[in-house]
Amino acid sequence: MLDHQKFVLDQLAFDKELFRKEIVKSFKWLKSYEILQLHHWLKEKYYRTHGDIINEIFQYIAA
Repeated sequence: MLDHQKFVLDQLAFDKELFRKEIVKSFKWLKSYEILQLHHWLKEKYYRTHGDIINEIFQYIAA
């Protein structure tokens, strides 16, 4: 499921609001360790362009 969410997020990266909504939806399906892996992947791949969204969503999750 994590790989699927990465694929979807790659496809939605052009639209910040859709990107944000999809990250939030990911929390419904992913296990806690997968959420941490997703956070790490997002920071590596999208922090320059979507850092504000990543910080907002993951502000209470230790990574």
